[in-house]
Order: sequence, then C-alpha cells, then structure tokens
Amino acid sequence: MQSAITRISYRHLSTSQVRSINYGFVGLGQMGQHMARHIYNKLAPEDTLYVNDTLPASIKGFVDNVTSINPANAHQLHTLPTLKSFVSDVHEPLDFIVTMVPEGKHVKAVVEELVQEYKNSGKDTISKVTFVDSSTIDIPTSTEVHEYVKKEVPNFDFIDAPVSGGVAGARKATLSFMLSRPDHESVSPELATLIKKMGANIFPCGAKHGTGLAAKLSNNYLLAVTNLAVADSFQLAKSFGLNLKDYAKLVSVSTGKCWAAVDNCPIPEVYPENSLPADVGYQGGFVTKLTRKDLVLATSCADYAKRFLYLGDVSKHWYDKACERDDLANRDLAVLFEWLGELEKDKDGNIVEVRHK
Repeated sequence: MQSAITRISYRHLSTSQVRSINYGFVGLGQMGQHMARHIYNKLAPEDTLYVNDTLPASIKGFVDNVTSINPANAHQLHTLPTLKSFVSDVHEPLDFIVTMVPEGKHVKAVVEELVQEYKNSGKDTISKVTFVDSSTIDIPTSTEVHEYVKKEVPNFDFIDAPVSGGVAGARKATLSFMLSRPDHESVSPELATLIKKMGANIFPCGAKHGTGLAAKLSNNYLLAVTNLAVADSFQLAKSFGLNLKDYAKLVSVSTGKCWAAVDNCPIPEVYPENSLPADVGYQGGFVTKLTRKDLVLATSCADYAKRFLYLGDVSKHWYDKACERDDLANRDLAVLFEWLGELEKDKDGNIVEVRHK
C-alpha cells in the first residue's frame, strides 16, 4: 500500500468537476471495522480513507481483510500510526473524521488531541473538519466536547451520530444513524453520503447537540429492559413444558414480538438462515457488558434530565449480577435466557444461582 505522502491527487472546487472527499476513521473494533470497511468499499475514485486504532493488530487485520477482498481500492487506503498523523501525514486536509471508541473519555481525548494538533500546526485555518462521533457515550461529555470544538476551532464541527443495529447491522451496512440535526435538509449532502456508505437510515433527532445520543440511549434502555423480559418469558414457557422453538415462532407473530425475541431470538436453531448468536453459543453480537454500559448511561442521563426510570434500577441490578461472570459479560445479551434458567429461589425466598450440568 502506498504511503499517504507519495500519492498525489487534486481537490476540485469547480462545481463542474468531481470533488474528492478525504475520510478519517478512529476505532476499528467490532463495530468500527465494518463501518470503515463499507467506507473503503464505496470510495469514489478521488476519495481517500485514513484509519487508526490503538491496537496495531486491529489495523493490520482490517487492512489485510479489506484489501484482499477488494484490492481495487487499496491505493486509496492509508494507515496512520498516531492521531497526530491525521494532521501531519495526509496529502490533503480531511473532511470528516469518524470516531467509534468505547467511552466518553476516549472521545474527549481523541478530539482534544486532534484539535490541538490542528492549532499547533496552523492547519486549523485551512481545514474544515467535521467530527462524526458514532460512539455511545454520555450526553454531558458529548456536549462538552462539542462546545470545546466550536470554541477552539469555530469552523470545525462535532456531531453526535450514534448508531442502532448492533454488529450485525454494522456488518450488513443496515445501521440507523441518529443525528443532532433538526431535519433532513440540515444534513449536508457530503455528510449524508458518508452515512449512507455505512448504514441504511438517517434520523435527525433535534437541533440541540446531544439529541442523537438521547434517542440512542432511550432506544437501548428499551432494548436492555425487553431483553430481560424476553429471557424471563422464554424461561416461563419452558417451565410450562412448551416447545421453545414453537413458542418463539408464536411470539414472532403475536403481541410479544420485539427485536430481542425475533431478530436476536435466544433459542438456538429457530432462524438458522440468519446465523444468530444463539446458534453459536451466544458468541459475538451485542455483548452483555455493552448492554449494561448503555443501560447505565441511560439511567445516569435520565438523572441529568431529571427523569425517574421505573425499570432502571431493577434492570441494572440484573445486568450488574450477570456481568460478574465473564462468560456472561462477554457473550451476546441473549445469553441472559440461559442464565435466568440457573436462578432459583431457596426455601427462604432468596434468589440463588444453581448451575445445571
């Protein structure tokens, strides 16, 4: 793969010519690797993609994968060893930098380092970067970062654009993006093009920064709660002696139908054509500890908004208990169905865990 500083291309500003777009992507984890892959595969001939991750193995794995499947775009992909390289080692200033990192502290650290490097190099005046943060973080931190960017480099922007759809959605490019924008008209064509490379839906959630995250956390709170209810329901059906595959099919066309019961059904081999996590020992997918993370963010941000969540504390209790075990924390959230089958009440009415062989 060619070095970023040896390849030369030109940005065409005339409306009669094609304008190249330069993309940066930070965070090649379970979600990010697929999102960046779709950008890579859909690059226009003049476009460029630069990628970075804290783990060199993740960068190498990403490059080896995408270039072996689609070698035609390999000359448009460049790896960067550090965040500073997004400023110093690119042939033209970047238009967008997408971040997909674990927590708010990581988003803050990445953006602050990049902003300071732009200012120190003097390139803040000739660049107009839009940070698109698809991480799921707390609203106060995201708002703080947004205000920091607008204060330090007014011609830059920082948008919260979290996603829904999980690893499967990232893999298939069917993600839904929730943006802090008042309407579709306020989403620039360039930003819409970027998002459509990675996903299928754009939902403007409001003019105020943080509304995208507000929608995401509200949605994932619902997911966490319904996942518990689905696990409980299927264990109830099992205790009644029902055939769980048949029960799953019944639920899929009945009033209990929901994502956790159908699209991520916890019963193996109900939908073999979809290769669900339940079919492979609940491996992959949206792991329990990340569900817990989003639930905690939702409940803490509810406090920030002065809203009491009636099912927040009880749901958090059970996700906290599940995440005490690594085998549950690091498997898909549907594994809670299996785990609830190990919980019983003793003679004193206390809930105890009994592992069945």
